[in-house]
Amino acid sequence: MVLFVLLSAARPAADQQKKKEIPLRPIAPLDLRRTLDLYAEGRFDEAVQAVARAGDETGRNLRRHWAVTGQAWIDASPGNGSRRLVAAALALETENIRVERGDWRITDDPPCAGACVLDWAHQQLVARGTPDRAEHAWYLAAAALVGGVRDWRYLQRPADPRFRGAVAGLIDRALVRFPSDAALRLEEALAAASRFNLTAEDGTPPPTIQLPPTIPPWVRDRILGPGGRGDARVAADLLGALREDPDLGAEARTRLGYLYWTQGNHEGSRAELTAAASRARDPESRYLANFLLGWTEASRGDMAQAIPHLEAALEARPGSQSAAVLLAALELHRGDAAKADAIARASLERPDLDPWRLFLYGHHPRLPERIAALRRELTP
Repeated sequence: MVLFVLLSAARPAADQQKKKEIPLRPIAPLDLRRTLDLYAEGRFDEAVQAVARAGDETGRNLRRHWAVTGQAWIDASPGNGSRRLVAAALALETENIRVERGDWRITDDPPCAGACVLDWAHQQLVARGTPDRAEHAWYLAAAALVGGVRDWRYLQRPADPRFRGAVAGLIDRALVRFPSDAALRLEEALAAASRFNLTAEDGTPPPTIQLPPTIPPWVRDRILGPGGRGDARVAADLLGALREDPDLGAEARTRLGYLYWTQGNHEGSRAELTAAASRARDPESRYLANFLLGWTEASRGDMAQAIPHLEAALEARPGSQSAAVLLAALELHRGDAAKADAIARASLERPDLDPWRLFLYGHHPRLPERIAALRRELTP
């Protein structure tokens, strides 16, 4: 029998002095309590599919029910630390549905969209007490999820003491729980750097946003973020601190090399990308570093330097289209039409998801494996 959730929630009135009760709309045909039970039993797909089938309006309306129906489900069991984790994990997976349907910032209740749900889930994790592997897995999955919508300021945003109630970014808060964790430090650095991952068609950085000089510095920071649009030094420092990490150093250098490129530091970019290519342990990392070396050299007009790097990229991942198309164009430009044709045809014979196409989305490609890792921590 399908149950309907009929609850009320208090919302502040416009004058912030009085409150009135506004009933929550039913999230029928979804029974959130039963869905949480399914997820707690390890029937993860069944629970997530129940939310997906309920429809978009119900999914958006669900966001308002976490703090009411979800909290009631948590509080119904003494010693509810495990229930808090279950609720946080399911909340994250339901927001993955909203992201896939373009609803990260769209809500039927204006104050609360996707970030609001993750903030509630984060509060449940902190309330459990001592940080553990399950909480760590949740943060990594959340970072990958938010990377898919490129909401970098939600992930990395130091709390500003000048603004009452200012909340730090999600990964900044995660690092309070896991202060020396390299994987989370990389997520923080990636989010900081990704604000600058924009270039014009000729490979030059976009113009810095200009604000009237009469605007006070604290207002400028509020609009552009600390340091302003043109200051990428904080991001560079965060990435640079991970250069020598044995597991994450190659990726940190690749992203630092690209950041340097967007800022016009060509020599710094070449040095970091070259180091990344030599230290990369897996084909995708070698491909990205060599492709970026070839692409940046080509955009500067140095075809002779670009071609060997593009060839090295295709040696790491044969047929990958971004490198193949660019290399074919360069071969055609220097008069070798037969070689250009062979390279292009090889890329058509092996269509795949080129890592460069997802580079600007952080670790979103890793979301399925990170959700799987989170579920393993929850398995009864």
